[in-house]
Amino acid sequence: MNTAKNSHTIDVVFVLAVACAFAASVLTVLMLGANVYGSMQKTSEEEFKSRVCLSYIAAKIHANDSLGKLHVGTYEGAPALYLDAEFDGTGYNTIIYSYDGWLRELFCEKGLELELSSDSGTPVLEIGSVSFENALPNLLSIEFQGSNGDSGKLFVNLRCGGGVGT
Repeated sequence: MNTAKNSHTIDVVFVLAVACAFAASVLTVLMLGANVYGSMQKTSEEEFKSRVCLSYIAAKIHANDSLGKLHVGTYEGAPALYLDAEFDGTGYNTIIYSYDGWLRELFCEKGLELELSSDSGTPVLEIGSVSFENALPNLLSIEFQGSNGDSGKLFVNLRCGGGVGT
């Protein structure tokens, strides 16, 4: 009788051991999957920021692509892109620059930007930095540096034919 009881105990212990091993395997796979998902989500978010930043600036350039209306400069020591416009006889600037880890846009009357500080611009997207350069007379180079060290570069062909002023 005692051997039957021992045999039954060994069967129960074996089944519990297999069930515990299966549960441990499931938990391990779930934890690995969660880590992979988290890293993929972070990578996707950083790539999204890079694409959005460069696409946003390109869209602004194409919307203001007129002869003499674009120029590269600096705003408060940071590389900046100036987009000039005129409404009802008054000149305005849209200034795109990076400050304090953000891509910023400042829209103001011409000359008023000298009275405003760098943090006056509207934060658009969290980034590391952005720079603008005249690659060729009709080609503007935009370089993006992400907050995590990733980077991107975009060349925008200007349709106005006049190039970018400095």
